[in-house]
Amino acid sequence: MDRVIAAGISLNESGEVSVDGPAGRALFDLAIALEDATPHPVDVQHVLAAIVLAERDALVDASTRLTADDLALQRIICDYLPLVFKQYDHQMDD
Repeated sequence: MDRVIAAGISLNESGEVSVDGPAGRALFDLAIALEDATPHPVDVQHVLAAIVLAERDALVDASTRLTADDLALQRIICDYLPLVFKQYDHQMDD
């Protein structure tokens, strides 16, 4: 059974993440909004990875709606981006 990470994002038992259309657009918008917040080149995969990590720490959940203008969500993602770049960036190209 899939686990809902946030609205429109789910994780299956194999560890694969699926994103519906509206959530995908929101991830894109969030990546653009966060470009100036980090010295790294933020893209959709980085934002998605940060959200998955935040869900593991109970900072986002199935009721979290992804919107680029949600400043609290942006702060949460920014907190996880250094970890994403340090530990997972080399895996993002797969």
